[in-house]
Amino acid sequence: MINTNKRLFIFFLIIFANSILFSAPFFSGMTGVKLNYHGNTEIIENESTYNPYLSLQAFFAGQFNFSEKVWGRTEFSIETQNLLNTNIFNEGTETNFRIEELSLVIKGNLSNSINYFNIFMGSYEQIGSDTFLQKYFGIEPIASKLTTSWLGLNGSDLYKQRGFGFGDIIKSKNTPVAFGLYGYINSDTINNNNSRIFVFNTDVRFATTLQYFTLYLLCGIGFPLPQNDPNYIIAIEKLYWHAGANILIGNNYTQSLFFQLGIFNAEFKKDKVNILTESLYLLFEPRLNFGNWNIDVTFYNISRKNRPDLPLLDGSLGGNLNVYLESVRIAGKPFTFGLNTNVSLDTIDLLQIFSETPPLENDFVENFNVAISAYGSTQFLSGELNFIIKLNILKLQENPFSIDIGFKTKI
Repeated sequence: MINTNKRLFIFFLIIFANSILFSAPFFSGMTGVKLNYHGNTEIIENESTYNPYLSLQAFFAGQFNFSEKVWGRTEFSIETQNLLNTNIFNEGTETNFRIEELSLVIKGNLSNSINYFNIFMGSYEQIGSDTFLQKYFGIEPIASKLTTSWLGLNGSDLYKQRGFGFGDIIKSKNTPVAFGLYGYINSDTINNNNSRIFVFNTDVRFATTLQYFTLYLLCGIGFPLPQNDPNYIIAIEKLYWHAGANILIGNNYTQSLFFQLGIFNAEFKKDKVNILTESLYLLFEPRLNFGNWNIDVTFYNISRKNRPDLPLLDGSLGGNLNVYLESVRIAGKPFTFGLNTNVSLDTIDLLQIFSETPPLENDFVENFNVAISAYGSTQFLSGELNFIIKLNILKLQENPFSIDIGFKTKI
């Protein structure tokens, strides 16, 4: 395993090399870093001990334009454990370093459309994010503020499309419509023997953006690749079905409704269909707009297993009220201020509640949580400075508060 020093060295070496080799105007990208501080109180032999915790999250995403019709994209993320327990420059700090995306795009012009052929590794144009819509339609972000992540540009994913494969997208020149076909191999599925198996996936995508309506759909099937069994040439016990949808009725400047629905790896066997409890993704968010004032009311079911760290969102199942004021100018700079209230259940989701063995009443009490967050953002230097102060109302004796400070900038 690569130790912490080597991982950090590789991470910053990549950023440095990219900046040198692909300088403007052939390079564009974004980078971000966030520090999170919180503490846990432990009671040992009637004595309380406060344990501070400081962690760092960072990402780097860049695009390299080799020509007008050929470009590459890369994205990396890093996440550390507690920096206060050990010295970051010495052995001992646990660090997660991940390649989020490596891709190559070839653009071609057809008579009435544009064709984009992609080869990729890692996560690519996840449907839970705005990446696909922004890349091919150039729209403003429409995803929920609750699903903003500091481990990359994708944020929360309806369906985790990670692997090695290709994609071919056709976008009409005359109408805001795009179609896509993807094929890729991953090994995210675990079989009954608790070992990884490779799965070949095929996805079909459709997207359109209108003045008061935005739609992004995905549907696909996964085919487990044959295992080493001398008695079979090809043996497929089950298929995996996945699907997702992003829908915005209205736009960012009107009253609107944002809706996300996703199913991940529902198992289709000969005699039954099995939907895993952590595979259902649901987010329903009416948005009220009153000039600079905005109110978002959100209901969600998002498994912790299928998402990165999200500062404003807690639990797997819950409701959220987000009230924020945008474009307030102080000393000539635009500020955004907000107050977010989150009510959630930590590990209980919808499928568990409606299953044959629903959680007991004590389970709901133990999982119940209420958190209030004050947050803000403003322009700073050449980027955006963000802060979040969160208070856990029902965990004041265990984990009373947390503070996040982050900075994002284009490069």
